[in-house]
Amino acid sequence: MAAKPMTAWRRSLWIAVISLLVIYVGFFPSPTAELAVRKHLFFSFHPIKAFTEEVRAGSIRNDARYGDLYFVDSVALPAIYVRHNFLGYRVTSAGTGP
Repeated sequence: MAAKPMTAWRRSLWIAVISLLVIYVGFFPSPTAELAVRKHLFFSFHPIKAFTEEVRAGSIRNDARYGDLYFVDSVALPAIYVRHNFLGYRVTSAGTGP
């Protein structure tokens, strides 16, 4: 029993769905702060560390300028600030210390 070839409209639909998913993941804020930090690590050329390293919450919460502090110890810029808005969480700053 041979598999049916995919029709042109079905292929176009799959390409559109995958494109929208990539745009959503890449450009929209994340639903949690930890996912925002992991997405920042992934797009900062640390894809393996984005999935394997521990993300720890720091002691600074609700900073007026930057937001909440999170740490990832094994990267060059371990202090990452995340701010929440009505769409979700977004990384606002990353550096070597609070």
